[in-house]
Amino acid sequence: MTYAPWGPRYRLTTVAPGKLDLFVITFVDGKRATIDPITQYEDALAKVRAFHREHQCQIKVLPMTGPEVRNLLAIDLPEHSKPVDATFRDQMVGTLRQSVRESSDADARADALELLTEMGEVGS
Repeated sequence: MTYAPWGPRYRLTTVAPGKLDLFVITFVDGKRATIDPITQYEDALAKVRAFHREHQCQIKVLPMTGPEVRNLLAIDLPEHSKPVDATFRDQMVGTLRQSVRESSDADARADALELLTEMGEVGS
């Protein structure tokens, strides 16, 4: 059986952010291009729409929860022995801190603060 998609080969795909999403990850032709706080979802979408008009490529803009991003980037919590890439960890911590400061959603702020605490970035 052959799968033949109905949509165009080069397209921009996204889903609306959910209540628990803290990040928006943009993939271009299957490669991670950007990681932004969910508060910048509309800006990220506007940027890739402009990029997509000028470049033939597949783009996916995916809202993600904290645990989804930790899984995607293979970021373990402090109790695990596997080292974390410092650049990705710093970016994640910065995004979580921004979510705590700027999100208007109390649940999102609480989730971001909980993740920062689990990562050892906030004192218990």
